Amino acid sequence: MESVCWSDRCARGVSVTDSRSGNLETALGMYIIRGLRNLPTRFRHAVVAIGNFDGVHRGHQALFARLRELAVGQGGAPIMAVTFEPHPLRLLDPTRAPARITGLRGKARWMEEAGVEGLFVLQFSRQLAAMSPEAFVQAVLVNGLGVREVLVGENFRFGAKGVGTFEDLEQMGRKYGFGVHAHPLVILDGQTVSSTWVRREVESGSFGMAARLLDRPFEIEGRVVVGDRRGRTLGFPTANLPLSGMLYPPRGVYISRACVGGCWVPSVVNVGRNPTFGEHETRLEAHMLVSDEVMELYRKVLRIQFLHHLRPEMTFPNPEALRAQIGQDVAAAREFFSGH
Repeated sequence: MESVCWSDRCARGVSVTDSRSGNLETALGMYIIRGLRNLPTRFRHAVVAIGNFDGVHRGHQALFARLRELAVGQGGAPIMAVTFEPHPLRLLDPTRAPARITGLRGKARWMEEAGVEGLFVLQFSRQLAAMSPEAFVQAVLVNGLGVREVLVGENFRFGAKGVGTFEDLEQMGRKYGFGVHAHPLVILDGQTVSSTWVRREVESGSFGMAARLLDRPFEIEGRVVVGDRRGRTLGFPTANLPLSGMLYPPRGVYISRACVGGCWVPSVVNVGRNPTFGEHETRLEAHMLVSDEVMELYRKVLRIQFLHHLRPEMTFPNPEALRAQIGQDVAAAREFFSGH
């Protein structure tokens, strides 16, 4: 068996709890907490950062570094991020809702890498959206979390229709007895690092720039679903991931690596609609370049890192032509990895 293993890092997974099971310490040491009633005592009086943190890019990482400093200044206070699920625009204006760079599992992983100890997931509802800035502060930050310090980006807005400003939060901090800090935006190549910029680079297939913004390769993570098993009949079995709501690159074929069984293995990925077979739903199909590594992956979590674009999506006259092209794609990927 050909075997290439870069790291066992992906084996240390992040577990997400729901309101029935409360909070749970993950294999990474990260707590993911849904709802105030599930807040562990240890996370009351934490230093807290608030935001969507989609992608946990360089800007977010710099903010979390500052949060760690605040925790030290508070005698080693717990470090927690507060985020919203779903993204507010998913509820308020679905047509403008951005594609997600990372799901909750990935968000928690990269936050843990940045030193965050707990992730508090606040369900974004119409009731929450209608709260005035002060009502939000009272209900969530003061009575709910009992925060010591709050850190936000300098462009942070909160409360109904985003009317609350950093200055408002600062004033409420003085009123209710917690510190408030703004973190400056991070600039790269003269531009502000943002989730929007990351999306733009991935959607154009610019993985190098996306990796600079994220400080790691762009990846898609999801739970493997049952496909049509057509890849097996063509001699190239694949693991299939749904892409609904997620950020993905232009349709085509990519050299990639996949986290399988706790190990990064070489792979080839097709992002597309299978036009040869008249399908319309865009999905990801990953073929591992290691025999038997597709195994029984159904319902398991798979991570795919994108490394290099091979070709655009194509329509073939018949399955035999498609099989031949896949063979060429796999050969090109093997050559790529032989040089790395």
